[in-house]
Amino acid sequence: MQTVTMLSQPMHAAPPAETNLDDIAAQALELGHDVVDVAGFLDAVLESAKVQAERLDTARTASDTLSRTGLEMVDQSVRLCTEFTDLSARMTATSDQLKVAMQGNQQVIGRIVTFSERLATIDAAMVEAERSNQHILRIAKEVNILAINARIEATRAGAAGSGFAVIAEAVNRLSGETERAARNVTDTFHSLGRVLRDLQVETDETSQEASQSLARTTDAEAALGQVNRDTVIFVSDLEGLRDGTDRMRGEVTTFGHTFHSLAESVVDQLHQLREARDRTSSLTSQSESLIQDIYALGGRTSDRAQIEDVQAAARELSQRLEAAVDKGDITMAALFSEQYQPVTGTDPQQVIAPFTALTDRLFPQVQEAMLAQHSGAVFCAAVDRNGYLPTHNTKFSHPQGNDPVWNMANCRNRRIFDDRVGLGAGRSERPFLMQVYRRDMGGGVFRMMKDVSAPIRVRGRHWGGLRLAYDF
Repeated sequence: MQTVTMLSQPMHAAPPAETNLDDIAAQALELGHDVVDVAGFLDAVLESAKVQAERLDTARTASDTLSRTGLEMVDQSVRLCTEFTDLSARMTATSDQLKVAMQGNQQVIGRIVTFSERLATIDAAMVEAERSNQHILRIAKEVNILAINARIEATRAGAAGSGFAVIAEAVNRLSGETERAARNVTDTFHSLGRVLRDLQVETDETSQEASQSLARTTDAEAALGQVNRDTVIFVSDLEGLRDGTDRMRGEVTTFGHTFHSLAESVVDQLHQLREARDRTSSLTSQSESLIQDIYALGGRTSDRAQIEDVQAAARELSQRLEAAVDKGDITMAALFSEQYQPVTGTDPQQVIAPFTALTDRLFPQVQEAMLAQHSGAVFCAAVDRNGYLPTHNTKFSHPQGNDPVWNMANCRNRRIFDDRVGLGAGRSERPFLMQVYRRDMGGGVFRMMKDVSAPIRVRGRHWGGLRLAYDF
């Protein structure tokens, strides 16, 4: 079994030049600390600004809708004013026409009543005429009887009564004609009486209906008059509304322009924040690069032991992987494969690579020894070039449960950490990489951390890096 070789060279008093480099290295680390702290603050502000920008964009959409709706309402109010003004004029004209119609109706009803009265007079006259006709009929009958008697007597008188017989015959014919005329007159009176009585009934009904209609028309005129008066008042109010809508049109337009200007200002500020964050990230990289350069020149800090130990441990992992390839435990293609297969039902998502089983067997001894050697270390784990961490420390390699939050903190193996620090550690090929970052502890609490990594190579090919993270 191979052991982990740690560099523990004795610390000698540094000459003045080295002392200056040590001071610069320490200052570079402090600079990295401050830059990362500022970058973390900018990240928080940027996230808040993004949320505000998204909300503002939603509000801007709502503002545009409100502006359009407001302008439509203004236009509708103007049309409403115009239409109600026209309606008022039409209702006034209708009211006038109704008054004229009512006057005509009253005249018609008056004529109907007069006609009904005249019919009653005619009916009375006809009754009287019929009585007179009946009297004539009785007289005609009596004359006829007298004429018959006269004829009888003239016949008895012989030649002496012949002249009287002629007269009696003429009187008889006249009485017969009078009787027939009287009967015809009676029949005509009866027929005309029926017609007049029917006409009287119809006239009475028409008069009654006309009176009711006139009453309804009067009510309608009163209601229409009230509506007309209310409309005049409403039109007056609408005129005031027209003035208000004109003011509202200007205010809505101004509001829309102001809101758009505000939104554009927030977007500009968001761009400026992103630019500041990008510049801070660049400054972070420069401060980390400065630390590498100072170490290359011989500068040292309190992190010397961690740097040298992680370099030694990375070399140990490189040797173990090369030995596995040499023995045929794994091929170079499988060792450098980027085919990550998702583990079903995991949250956060875990993945398996062709080399995961091998790292589970070879990495724990080295990583756990590093964790035990540095009491302030939070974790020590290797990642490949894509930030994939196949095998973590035992305390971070629990089986996942049903709580994603718990899984996030306790099941960190078989995960891809492709953040700035994770990718930096996996892709850096410099002798070591010192990175400073903020670790999210939850609840808005962050811890400043140092992350020292060294490259892992297999047969001269860069596989990834070993990370050692500890408190600043």
